[in-house]
Order: sequence, then structure tokens, then C-alpha cells
Amino acid sequence: MEYVFEVFFEESFRKLERSGLKSRQSRRDVIDHLNSVISGCIEGRKTATDQLAVALAVKSAIDYHRKMKYGNHEVCMMGKFHNVLYIALRVAWDWSLEDSGVIRTLLEEIYQCEKTFERIFLGALFGSNAPHFIAGWKSDFKDQDENLRALVFFLHHAGNSKLTFPHYSYAYHNTVPTKFIDIPIESCGKAAPLRTAIQASAPDIVMILLRHGADPNPDDGGAPPILSLLDKLRENENRSYPYQLVSCLKLLLTCTVMIELPYKPNLFHVRKEMFETKYGTLIEDNLIPREQVFGVPKLKLICRCQVRNLLRNAFQLPRGIAKLAVPRKIKKYIDL
Repeated sequence: MEYVFEVFFEESFRKLERSGLKSRQSRRDVIDHLNSVISGCIEGRKTATDQLAVALAVKSAIDYHRKMKYGNHEVCMMGKFHNVLYIALRVAWDWSLEDSGVIRTLLEEIYQCEKTFERIFLGALFGSNAPHFIAGWKSDFKDQDENLRALVFFLHHAGNSKLTFPHYSYAYHNTVPTKFIDIPIESCGKAAPLRTAIQASAPDIVMILLRHGADPNPDDGGAPPILSLLDKLRENENRSYPYQLVSCLKLLLTCTVMIELPYKPNLFHVRKEMFETKYGTLIEDNLIPREQVFGVPKLKLICRCQVRNLLRNAFQLPRGIAKLAVPRKIKKYIDL
């Protein structure tokens, strides 16, 4: 069966021009053709399962990409030679591939060439048409809902395989292992997906990212997201706050023990006074719990954040919550 897929990629791509997979429809045509080949292999060999056939098809796509890259002195030739990876990505999603190891290899191959996963995240964040205007390509998923479900699919596999990528850390001024969910989006100012979702005022996506282990304070060189949200909220006149921004703030506060006061290296009382002067109206309107800035946070909040941090570091969010030996009500509280 491996030979069938090898021949498929060799013959199909040999006939294509280098830019032959630039349009979404051209990629869709190849995907449909490959899905038909997979179905034929499953029907032709009764011992072959759906999962085995799809895994072999995805591996063959990766092998084809590597072969072309190797023949070009380990430099990706892009065009159709790179888009073959997105053919594999879509096929893995179409068939709900369960092999996290294969998905891991596919994501690693994409990252080696692009150093970002914007083609997975942008459609989920802004809809299937927005990437065309932001980055010059169209999403392979039909709408934002399908993009979101596909994103969760790949987040699940990345968590299963404890997948990290080498990426520059502004905190450590060095390259550190970074989770798939926290890799910055190049065409969005190199902002982390969570920060981009907050900037887009999309609380539903913020919720999905936080549930699946996104760092509430991403290391992408920007200001703490909570402070960015507070700055946005204080711009509103007459204390009329947009629901989406308030929802994003509430979600971040559920994952944050204390809001770190800015204005370092001033003394605490000076920083406190400056914070109250700038954000006093937000405190008065109960958008910021005073105990999360100046006082002592609630014990249950401290426990939730600590448990979530441990699970996040172990790549166990959100599925690890169900395994905790605690009452269902507490599990629900931990799971936001």
C-alpha cells in the first residue's frame, strides 16, 4: 500500500506546475483524488484499516516533501513541494487520524520550513476568507467553525505527543522549547495565538486556547495581555465596556492569581498609586478584583491556577482534569 501512495505523489505532482497548488480549489482537487485512492486501498485490502491507510498516505506526503527538500540541499522548494504537507494535513483531518506520532511528524515538518503555524490558526481566528487578505492564501477549511474544530484536533494531537518547537524566548533571550499552541503567528506581528485572539476580541477562541493550555502570559515580546485589555477598556467613554473585551478579561483573570503591577523598578506603593490612577474606574466598576491586584487572592483561585499550571506543564490540559481524584464540581471549576 505504501507503494500506491508513493506513486500517487510522484505522478500527480510531476504533472503539476510549481504553483499548481496555490489556489484552494486545486488543493481540494488533489485532496479529493487522494481520499479516493485511500478509499480504494481500504476496499481492495480487507486487512487494511482506515487508520492504517490514512497514516501511510500522510507519511508518503511527508516523505515526498523530504525527498524534494533533500534534492535541493535541505532547502524547501516551497510551491507545490511544500503544499503537499497541507494536502496531508487536510487528509489527516478528513479521516480523523488517531496516530499522534504521525501528526507530530507532519507538524514538525511544517515548522522546519515556516517557523509558524499561521495556516492552521488564522482561519480559526478570523474565518476562512480572512487569511487571503492577511497572508495571501485561502484556508483549506470551508468556514470558521470547521477551522476551529480542525485547530482543536491538532491541539489534541500536539498535547498527546508533548510536542514542542525551538523558538526564541524574550524572557530568557534564548531559544527554548515552545508548545504548538504558543508558537507566534508571523503575519500577526509575531503575536502568540492567544494574544491575537484577544486583540480580535474573540472570547470563544480565547476560551478554547486557554482550555487547551495556552500560556495566559505568552512569551512573545508583548505586554501582559491583561494590561493590554485594561488599556483597551479604559478607552471607552461613559464606562460603556464592550461585552467581548470584558469576557476576554474575565477569562484571563480565571487563570491568573495576581495582576503584576507595571512601572518597575518603582517601589510598590508608587506602582500601586500609579495603577490606581490609571485603572481606578475599572476597579470601581468591579472589572478588576481588588484582591488580585493589591490584596490576597481567594484560596480557590490560587488552587485552580496551580493545578492548571501543573497540568499545562505536563501537556494534560484539558483532558487531564477528568483524571483528577476530586468531585465533579471541582473539575468543572478547574476547567474554566
